[in-house]
Amino acid sequence: MARRTTPASTRRHAAAGSGLAVVMLLGTLTACGTSPAPPSSASAVTATADAVGPDASVTTATRSVTSAGQASTEPAHADVQGECERTLTAYPVLEPGAKGPAVRALQCFLDDADYGPVIVDGVYGRQTRAAVARVESGFEGAPPHPGRIDRGMWVLLISRALGTATLREGATGPEVTTLQRALRAAGGTLEVDGVFGPQTRRAVTQFQKANSITADGVVGEETYFFLKSGGVTTRG
Repeated sequence: MARRTTPASTRRHAAAGSGLAVVMLLGTLTACGTSPAPPSSASAVTATADAVGPDASVTTATRSVTSAGQASTEPAHADVQGECERTLTAYPVLEPGAKGPAVRALQCFLDDADYGPVIVDGVYGRQTRAAVARVESGFEGAPPHPGRIDRGMWVLLISRALGTATLREGATGPEVTTLQRALRAAGGTLEVDGVFGPQTRRAVTQFQKANSITADGVVGEETYFFLKSGGVTTRG
């Protein structure tokens, strides 16, 4: 069966007629004091997350609602609040009931590692203890001191944010910053500046020697394994 087509001239006349009809209709509506209804307000949900860095704040989802030309931002999740300072001069032993900046850092690391959500309020209360218990449930045996955050626990939690790419002297960026925090928590002495320099290489070597693995100052699969397992450089 042949395909039916409409001549171009006929289509142009039809389009012109339709346009005239629309103009006439709008004129009638205006004359009667009736105007088209305004478009309904639109809303959009946008998730934003701060990059993890030395002074990064806790990841927070936000919802931006646009209505009648006005925008407002409100938290999409009210269960995780507070600013995070993940780089501490030292990562102390914590027990349930503790309070302060170190507890806030702990709560941020628990959220980072998906053991939360935990409210970042600087109080080691029941919610934080429950998140720590979820970490402990992955241990091979019962923890000797349930709820205690010692060097090994700090290293384990901080290192959960590490990837798998080999890190060596000359590397820079957030991965190096996380590595340096973990090494400091493990008992190493080094700056946390995101630059893998001689100081970081020495701290890596010390960590490797303490855990009886190849001490070459390069962070590869074996070193990652011990970091993510909570290995330490010195006991304390």
